[in-house]
Amino acid sequence: MGKNIVIQGCNQRKLKRALLLDKFIRICFPAGSTANVIPTSFNSILIVQSHLIGDLIMAVPILKTLRNNFPNARIILLANEFANDLLKGESFIDEIFTVKFPWSTYDYSWKNIINVLKTILKLRKRKIDLAIDAQIDMRNAILMFLIGAKRRLGYAITGGSSFLTDIPEFPENISNLLEARLSVLKYLGIDRIDQSTTLSLNKSGLDYIDSFLKKNFIDHKKLIGIHPGASKKEKLWPVEYFSEVIRYLLNKGLQVVLIEGPDDKIIVEKIQNQLNQTLPCFKSSLQNVLAFISLCQLLICLDSAAIHLAGATNTPTIAIYGPRWPVLTKPFASNIEILWNANLECRPCEYGKCKYDNNVCMTSIASEQVIDKIGHFLRERIL
Repeated sequence: MGKNIVIQGCNQRKLKRALLLDKFIRICFPAGSTANVIPTSFNSILIVQSHLIGDLIMAVPILKTLRNNFPNARIILLANEFANDLLKGESFIDEIFTVKFPWSTYDYSWKNIINVLKTILKLRKRKIDLAIDAQIDMRNAILMFLIGAKRRLGYAITGGSSFLTDIPEFPENISNLLEARLSVLKYLGIDRIDQSTTLSLNKSGLDYIDSFLKKNFIDHKKLIGIHPGASKKEKLWPVEYFSEVIRYLLNKGLQVVLIEGPDDKIIVEKIQNQLNQTLPCFKSSLQNVLAFISLCQLLICLDSAAIHLAGATNTPTIAIYGPRWPVLTKPFASNIEILWNANLECRPCEYGKCKYDNNVCMTSIASEQVIDKIGHFLRERIL
C-alpha cells in the first residue's frame, strides 16, 4: 500500500475517468484562486453526503462538530432518502433535504433527475453561506456550485477544483475515510473534532423491538444478530459458512436473529434452507434496525452498513472484510473486531473483475475463525 490509501481505496477505473473529465473542465473553466479568509460565523451550513448508509453515519461527526463550533448556524444536511429515517430528530441537524443521488442509487430516470433539479432550486433560495463536501467526490462539488453556496469547501483529490472556493491541501498519511473527511474541518479553524458516530435511539423504535422479542420468545440477554448482506457481491461470505456459525451459536443455547436488509431476501432464504429450520428474521426501518442492533449481545456482519450501525450503538461486533482494507472504512469504535485475509495483493478490488473464481478474499476466511472469535467473546462475557 502506498501513502495515500484513501485514493487507492477508490474505484480506480471511475477515478481515472473522473480525473480525465476534471482536466477537460479545468481547461474550459479554470479554477479561481482560493477565497479570502474564512469567516468565523455563518448563518447556514450545508453538508452534502451523497452516498450510502455507512457514509452517512461517517458524516455524523462532521455534523456534531459543526453544531458544537457554530451553535447559531442553521445546519442543513443533503443526503439520500434514508437520512430522514436514521437522523430525523437529532439535535445536531436543523433540517434534512433528501434526494436519490443518481450516482449512488443508479436512478438516472427523468423523474429522479427532475426531482434533483427541484431540490437544487429549493436550496438556491436558501442562499447558503457555506457548503461542505462530506464524501470527497467531484460530483458533490458540482452540486454545491449549482446550489449557489457562497463558500464551497472540499478536497479536490478526485477533481472538482473549478467548482470549489476553498480547497485545503489533502493531509498525508491519512488511511481512514472518516479521518480524511473530518480533516477538512481544520480549514475552518476547528481543533477539537468529535469523532463519535453515536446516534440516539427513539422510544418508538425500542418499543417496536421489545414487541418483536416478546413475539418470538427471545431473551435479549442471549440475542445474537447476524447481518449476512452487503452492497457488493464480492463482499459476501459463503452461506454455508454462516450456517456453520449459526449452528455453533444455537448449540451454545443462544438465540440467533437474521437481520435482513432491502436486498438480502435471497441470501437470508439460502441460510434458512441450509439450516433446514426457520430462524426469526428482523426486517424493518433503519431506525428500528439501529434499535435492534443496540440490544444485541453480539453482532456478526460483513463490510456493510451494519458495522457502522454497530459503531453508532457501541454493540460488540465481529465483522468479516474482503475486497477493501479494513483500515479504510472501519469505525473508530473499540467494540468492533475485524477478520480478514491480509495476504492478498489484489486490493483495491475492481468490483466485477475479480481474477479469482472463488472470491478468495472472503472464502479464505473459514467459519472456524469466526467461531474462535465468538468463543473468546463468550468466555469474556460468560453468556
